Amino acid sequence: MKSGQKEKALWADIVSDIRRRGDVGEYGLTNYIGKLSLLEDTGTRLILEYPADLPIMWLELNYKESIACSTASVMKAAREIEFVQRDGGEGDATPACSKPGEEGLLPLGFEEDSPTPNQTGERENAPVVKRKPLRKTDSFNSGLNEEYDFDSFVVGDNSEFAYAAAQATAQQPGKYNPLFIHGSSGLGKTHLLQAIGNAMRKVNDEARVLYVTGETFTNSYIEAMATKGDAPRNFRRKFRKADVLLIDDVQFLAGKGKTKEEFFYTFNALFESGKQIVLTADCPAADIIDFDERLKSRFVQGLSVALHAPSYETRMAILRAKRWRKRSELLSDEVLDFLAKSITRSVRRLEGALTRLATYASFSHRRPTVQEARAQLREFMYEEPTARLAIKDIQQCVADEFHLRVSDLNGRRRTANIAQPRQIAMFLARHHTACSLQDIGAAFGGRDHGTVIHATKTIEQRLTEQPELREALGRIMSALGV
Repeated sequence: MKSGQKEKALWADIVSDIRRRGDVGEYGLTNYIGKLSLLEDTGTRLILEYPADLPIMWLELNYKESIACSTASVMKAAREIEFVQRDGGEGDATPACSKPGEEGLLPLGFEEDSPTPNQTGERENAPVVKRKPLRKTDSFNSGLNEEYDFDSFVVGDNSEFAYAAAQATAQQPGKYNPLFIHGSSGLGKTHLLQAIGNAMRKVNDEARVLYVTGETFTNSYIEAMATKGDAPRNFRRKFRKADVLLIDDVQFLAGKGKTKEEFFYTFNALFESGKQIVLTADCPAADIIDFDERLKSRFVQGLSVALHAPSYETRMAILRAKRWRKRSELLSDEVLDFLAKSITRSVRRLEGALTRLATYASFSHRRPTVQEARAQLREFMYEEPTARLAIKDIQQCVADEFHLRVSDLNGRRRTANIAQPRQIAMFLARHHTACSLQDIGAAFGGRDHGTVIHATKTIEQRLTEQPELREALGRIMSALGV
């Protein structure tokens, strides 16, 4: 069954909203979401087709929430998201995302630095045309989303220091250089990073403020090197002419040798020129695995601040502020209390859940009950810690799946038949318990938190490559009841 024009247009709008929200990078948009096509909207469910070679479990784990949030935003009504495998060898729908090298990647050139070549290949000046003079930033793609500002950031005891440091950086560029903000996914790092850029542009609208994710930096570099010609030079000019460089999720550069080297020289060029650099990562700089020590040392030579999980009071304040901005009077304090108690680890997911309920309430024209809210938000609860789930339960299920003893997972042996199951158990403990990284490491024979982070990233990567691992993980999660 092929998607019709209506479905193609709707899916394009949803993907555009995902891109606008900024919580999925261009790599994820191109290589995962961009390979989906909308088959049908049933009125309660959105049915999306995927090709057989797409790792659907990985996509569901990482992108289903973003798809659901943008679907609710675009359609003004909540939808369940269902994935079905596409029949045949070719996709029926044109991907809504651009291909690498087209408009999806970061534009590399500057208008004033890119004169048009004539047919002989020689460069010539463009004809003189009377027009309004360009500001130097008119041809500069900042990557900023104006919706992110300091006023809309709800400050709590988990974010006071980071918020103050971000404001000080925006008001006095160079005071803390670089500023390094770290914390788990969904706590507001991107919001603060973009708020810094937007505040600086308000003070000086000619400042070259450039925001990119580590993923976009990597993909743009790869594309530039593959294109040859002027592309590598334009890539370097794009970044090294920035007055303010904002890099989100810099840990994405880990393990990418040439890209890390390019970033090192870019960092040095900007730093030595007195240009402001702000970076975010999902862990402290010292804990980034497979990252050059020379880069880590530069990350902490300015100011490093952390964002922590918000308290119940902060979560309620965030929900009330968002309810007011969305004019969602149909959501009661009782429902907000349910949300604040149920979603504890991610501000982004908390806001997404509120958006889902707000659109559901708008669609039904009545206040949803707590029971209805619970039914609507099943997928949002997926990554929340399960109160009855303990690390020992996870260890036992993993040991049973791989015919090991729990003591093997906690021991010092690193043979392949033990190392991967141990990493799986750490991965599940991090995603399905409320334990800290230190507590998880201690439960696995006294390992440090860096080992837990490395184990989690290793399993996340292998899930995209190994179907048998995805099947084993599915059996373990089923046995655990998650």
